[in-house]
Amino acid sequence: MKHNLPNQIVLEAFEVSGKPIRLKGGGGTCYRVDDIVLKPTKDIVVASWIAKIYDNLKSDEFRIPKPIRAKDNSWVYNGWTANKFVEGKHEDGNYDKAIKLSKIFHKALLGISKPTFFDNRNDIWAIADRIAWEELPPPDFELTNKPLRKIFGILKKNELPNQLIHGDWGTGNILFSKELGPAIIDFSPYWRPADFAIAVMIVDALVYEGADKSIIDLCSDIQNFDQLLLRALVRRICEYIGHQNHPENDHDRSDDIIKHLNIMEPIINA
Repeated sequence: MKHNLPNQIVLEAFEVSGKPIRLKGGGGTCYRVDDIVLKPTKDIVVASWIAKIYDNLKSDEFRIPKPIRAKDNSWVYNGWTANKFVEGKHEDGNYDKAIKLSKIFHKALLGISKPTFFDNRNDIWAIADRIAWEELPPPDFELTNKPLRKIFGILKKNELPNQLIHGDWGTGNILFSKELGPAIIDFSPYWRPADFAIAVMIVDALVYEGADKSIIDLCSDIQNFDQLLLRALVRRICEYIGHQNHPENDHDRSDDIIKHLNIMEPIINA
C-alpha cells in the first residue's frame, strides 16, 4: 500500500530538514525525520486534544512521545502531527510488566474530563466499542450471531467507573529500554474502565501472540476481569465485522473472527 510522504512544507512547518524514513509501527504511515516522528491524522480535533494531554502529562515511571507544535503554534499542520522520537524496542511477552505499567499510566490519566466529541465518533472502532458495552445492538452477522448472543447472555451490568484509557494497550505499543523507563506510544483514546485496557491486551496476546491462557491468572486481582475480557473479545470481533461490511473492504475477515472465537471458546464457556 502506498503512503504519502510528509512534503517539504510540512517539514519546514515542524522545523526539520532530514530525509523521512518510514517506521514499521503506526500502520506504516509514520515517518522519522531527524529526532521527531511525523504521523498523519484525519481528525484535527482529536489529534490536537491528545497532544494537549501528552504535553501536560508528567511521570518518572514511564515515557511518552512529547508532542511538538508547528511554527504556527498548531498541533496539526496540513494533516500531520509531530512528536519527539522515543528510544526503545518492542518485547513480546512482557505481560506482567505491561499490566503493572497500565495501572500506573491510567492512574496518571485520572481526572481528565470526557470530551464531547467522544459521543459523536462513528468510525468502525468506536461503533465496535459501543456494541461491546451494550450501547448499540450487536450486528446481524451469520458467523457471530450465535456466539455473540451467548456472550451477551452472560454479561452483567457494568459498575466500574469510566475514565480516559489507552484502548489499544499491549506490548506492541510499549517500548522497553535498559537505560530508560518504558515508553507508551500510539495512544488510542477510549472512555471505559481503566482495566479494560488490560483485557484488550490479553485477548490480543491469546489470539495473535500465541500466549498461554495462564496469562489470565496475572489478572486475578482485577475486579470483574472475566466481564472485561468478554467485552474486549466482543469489541475485537465487531471491529472485524465492521471492516468486513465496509464498502472499501479489500479482503475477507472471517478467518480472524473464527480465530478469536476458537481461542476464546474455553473462556466463553467457563
